[in-house]
Amino acid sequence: MLQTVLIIAGILASWAAFAAWLSHRQGISLHQALLYAPLKLAFRIDDSSLRAAQTPGPVIYAISHQSRLDPALMLSVLPNDTLHILDEPSARAMWLEPWRELARTIAFKAQHVFVNRRLTRRLKGNGRLAVYFPFDAEPDVKSFRLYRAVAKIAVSADAKVVPIYIRGSSHLPGAYEPAAKTPRQLLPKLKIMALPARTISELVDEAGPIGVTTSNALFDRVAEARFFSQGRPKTIFHAVRSAALLYGAGRVIAEDVAGDKLTYRALFARSRMLSGKLVEIGTSGDIVGLLLPNAAQSMAVFLALQSAGRVVAMMGSGVGPVDLVRDGTIRFVVTSRSHVEKARLGEDIAAITAAGGRVVYVEDLEDSVTAVERVAGWFAWRARRLPRLADDAAVVLFKQTPDGQRGVVLSHANLIANAAQIEARLVLSRSDTILSVLPLHTALGLTVGLILPLMKGVRALAYPSPLHMRQIPQVAATRRPTILFATDALLSAYGKAAQTSDFESLRLIVSGGERLRVATRQLWVDRFGKTIMEGYGLTEASPVVAVNSITHGRPGTVGRLLPGMRMRLEPIEGFEQGGRLQISGPNIAKRYLGTEEPIAGNGWFDTGDIVSVDREGYLTALGRAGRLAAADGSMISLAQVEEAAEAVWPEAVHAAIALKSPTGGDRIVLVTTEPEADRAVLARQWKRLGFEAGALPATVLSVRSMPTTANGRVDYAKLAELAEEALGLSSAA
Repeated sequence: MLQTVLIIAGILASWAAFAAWLSHRQGISLHQALLYAPLKLAFRIDDSSLRAAQTPGPVIYAISHQSRLDPALMLSVLPNDTLHILDEPSARAMWLEPWRELARTIAFKAQHVFVNRRLTRRLKGNGRLAVYFPFDAEPDVKSFRLYRAVAKIAVSADAKVVPIYIRGSSHLPGAYEPAAKTPRQLLPKLKIMALPARTISELVDEAGPIGVTTSNALFDRVAEARFFSQGRPKTIFHAVRSAALLYGAGRVIAEDVAGDKLTYRALFARSRMLSGKLVEIGTSGDIVGLLLPNAAQSMAVFLALQSAGRVVAMMGSGVGPVDLVRDGTIRFVVTSRSHVEKARLGEDIAAITAAGGRVVYVEDLEDSVTAVERVAGWFAWRARRLPRLADDAAVVLFKQTPDGQRGVVLSHANLIANAAQIEARLVLSRSDTILSVLPLHTALGLTVGLILPLMKGVRALAYPSPLHMRQIPQVAATRRPTILFATDALLSAYGKAAQTSDFESLRLIVSGGERLRVATRQLWVDRFGKTIMEGYGLTEASPVVAVNSITHGRPGTVGRLLPGMRMRLEPIEGFEQGGRLQISGPNIAKRYLGTEEPIAGNGWFDTGDIVSVDREGYLTALGRAGRLAAADGSMISLAQVEEAAEAVWPEAVHAAIALKSPTGGDRIVLVTTEPEADRAVLARQWKRLGFEAGALPATVLSVRSMPTTANGRVDYAKLAELAEEALGLSSAA
């Protein structure tokens, strides 16, 4: 009996001592600390950012409400003079009564929110409010009213806002997200992310060149808390391994149309076996070319190279300069015999070999794996071969420039940050399947077709080529994916080739890589009842910079900036609309291949793109700075010339280029697939529709089909050659 009493006394004394330490450390009352202590121990809570919550009033804590446990945590750690505005279930729950006694609480219906003068007066008296926002990356119109109301209260009281996001809360048994979408864990590790206090006016000023509305400024700040809650950057291998442990090693995460299907465990086991052979190729940090199609096996090889500590240069047919092999930058290229045969890459392989490169075939690597190594791979599937750091180079992606291909070096942290930014803007869950059609050697194809699904537990259905216009709709009809990323040209082709029921399973279609034409958008609405979300990005940004979402979407724009990024516009002489976009953020690449000079030397990366921004924060892409033409004493955006031509001939595809005129200035040439294109007809319609006279193309050329690159984008370099040949000119602008 005495022993039992002593044990209980020891436990209570330890509890009291731990609570006293928490009270001192967190600046909370002993009563709060006593109730917080068991929660902190059970859920191994990381609360290191909570110092931001101790800011003097007036302050509003904007809490993403993901589970029934969230109010108990917040009542335990926020200052005890905070007024907590709870949803009705939390305000009535009996089990929460001990925590509700820690501070004052009131019940509130988010759907019927209004600006309460009493709340404003409380804040003006240096008070504190805790508002629990219904958690959703894409809140509906009713839910967004709460953001407007809270922003209005904050402005009226000149209150600071501290957004709070509890990472891991959505995996609790009491989470509001359905279990079918988010896996459950009994005692998940939690992290409370509280961002530094900012007033609404400060958030508006930080948002961009003309600011944004107060409600959007608040919404974006709450989204940033979710993004930054991911914590310290990891390597790609570490991030995918963490996802495997969270979503379950037995979850099927990658499959392809050839029938290969990989669970997380099988993916890692295969990469473990292959990495044992790949560590013998070069040394840690070496750049190794990867020339494989979009397939489940390719994902395993990519992960194997990451495990082996190699930097992966993503290559395709004609992508990845042979000069890099010749000068020793890339000494090894990993591919497969079946891919070389099916994609007819014999000449590419011959060129690599002739340049002194060594071609390594996946089939040979797999044949060399012994039975013992296979067994070891399955048992040690979570182990990596060589350590790497988050800021180390992870991949090299090649982008086309006027001077040829240029390698962009992206770190592990860059790619992981962009995947997390996308997740903070778009609703993704483990019930989704991404139809991955874009080549892995493109920035968008790599991020949304491999990195994002593996990190976020979203199944990836890989298809080897985006140019199979008739087969891809059939695959969508039979395999029923829910998400599709593609370019305008591909979406237009798929939309024309598909049956009306082929894409009925898709809930999210995102266009990127080029401007989304009105005709393509309308085609998908008319045929399938689907709305395409347009986005914007570039290779140096890993690549997504902005995107529309289902609830935050505006046709004709490329959406709003992703969380964690900042932008500014540099004026362009002679061009009054918008400005030259400069961006900063954790997803911006460090450098280009072959140089150690930082891409964003002063903290800002010049995209070379011209955009305008409205008061809601939506970006409208007006074209490339390199795609401006000097005509009639003013600067003309060639992208806007294409939009104007589309208004005249909406069913055709148009591309505008600028050729140097012998008399000085630029000669605008419109290349179109409209078979009856005529400049006289275009001129009459141009004037009737009110387009700028100086932007009227000097020449109109009709072609049967528009030349495109490997991922379906218009090939402007080839167009310039065609136009020069047709007009007898020698050089393009």
